[in-house]
Amino acid sequence: MVIAARTGGPPRITDRDVERVLCSKSLPHFLRAIRILEPAVPGEAGSGGAIPFQPWPHLLDMAAACVENRLLAVLKARQIGATWLVAAYLAWLASYRPGTDGLLLSRTEVDAADFLARVKRILEMLPPHLNVPVVGPPSSLSIRLTNGSKLVAMASTEDAGRGHAYSIVVQDEADYHPYLDQNFAAVKPTIDAGGQLIMLSTVNKRAMDTLFKAIIRGAPDNGWTKRFYGWSVRPGRGGSWYANTRASVPAASGMTPELYMEQEYPGSETESLAASRALAAFDPDALATLAGYCEEPAAITNGGLIMVWRKPVVGEKYVAFGDVAWGQKGAYSCVGIADKKELVQVAEIYGRPSLDELALEMVKLCRVYNDAYLGVEANGEGMAVVNKLLDLGYGHRMYHRGDDWRENPKKRGWWTDEFTRNKMLSELTEGIKNLGIRPKCIKAIDEMSSFIRDEKHRLGPVQGRYADHVMMWGGLIQMRTHATYGAPRREGGYAQLRRF
Repeated sequence: MVIAARTGGPPRITDRDVERVLCSKSLPHFLRAIRILEPAVPGEAGSGGAIPFQPWPHLLDMAAACVENRLLAVLKARQIGATWLVAAYLAWLASYRPGTDGLLLSRTEVDAADFLARVKRILEMLPPHLNVPVVGPPSSLSIRLTNGSKLVAMASTEDAGRGHAYSIVVQDEADYHPYLDQNFAAVKPTIDAGGQLIMLSTVNKRAMDTLFKAIIRGAPDNGWTKRFYGWSVRPGRGGSWYANTRASVPAASGMTPELYMEQEYPGSETESLAASRALAAFDPDALATLAGYCEEPAAITNGGLIMVWRKPVVGEKYVAFGDVAWGQKGAYSCVGIADKKELVQVAEIYGRPSLDELALEMVKLCRVYNDAYLGVEANGEGMAVVNKLLDLGYGHRMYHRGDDWRENPKKRGWWTDEFTRNKMLSELTEGIKNLGIRPKCIKAIDEMSSFIRDEKHRLGPVQGRYADHVMMWGGLIQMRTHATYGAPRREGGYAQLRRF
């Protein structure tokens, strides 16, 4: 501490000395002393430039969260001051915690430089008695102070952050980082050694299974502290502001006013984490209703591979459809059985069994359900399953694309191409909207909720999700149309009830 002295008397402590000590010990006090840059508003003379930091309640709450927590994830709306708050926190650490070694990761190098520029501006505009001088050659991607602190900014590349232990890492707009998972693994030694990691981001509605969202959903049980700050936390924003902002967004391919507001200005954590209503392929309200019909299985067998909700009813007709996993890493094979009349789900096979095991369990389960009429996608490895089902004697109870399926393998099973895929999804869309199906497995609702229309209006799962249940249900609807029933086989299902 620098102390002023009086000739012939005891040293005198000035107001500046007191302020320096208070700022070094208290982030909120430091925030009162800093200035930030406000962009100019077109048409408003005198707007923009350096202004005092605005101590809005949500920013003071966020400041306390930064100081008190090693692992902090902030889900936020746009333009609420959060980025400036984190920049101020980094400036405070660098100034008053000598030797601070910080890393800032952004989507691109331009974004990283822009974020670090905010830290620089805060440091440059500090009063002289609070300023710690910057040393070294000018750089848009690094800052070094005379007290040994340094801050480095870089793009979120695959290897960013690896090979160095930082005291603090900030990942800005983390939900959009292309290599967030790899970066997290690279900087984890920082966390393990007692360092701090802060992730902050608006929500990426086109990717539902991101690490950032998983952290938000899992907090605080996963050791993280989370904060959500919606569009209304900024003073001056009310219903008219929201309506005017929404009205100013033109409808365009890939971005609608509804999607824009959901993504940039969510009002709640739930809205942020939910699949976009604007992009949803299926009616969200109908899916919410169908979710209410889902329930835990009455029985689970084969190590979790088979789930049963209802036992077969004598004389009831059932349909089944199998979507066989192939090509797409991580996907699951999914076989559903439902009654033909109302499409109420009664059983399901879900997992990654071998193709032979899958075929065998399909035959066993379909026979239990009164020789259910079965369709199996023949694309890719599905053809091997179809042929195995024929070997097991179930070919006559299956959908084929021609009466000569015994002699012509190309006519066996269900083939999914652009025409049949569109038909499956179109009729599934109507079935969901009209509540004409009754899934019992909640995973089906989860997959349907994350099934969207992309910029080219093609239906498909969002990044990181799969469509096993979606295509299975699309197939079940088709099997109800094509199903035929004859006399039950003698080796059919009633004796198999003991399995359940």
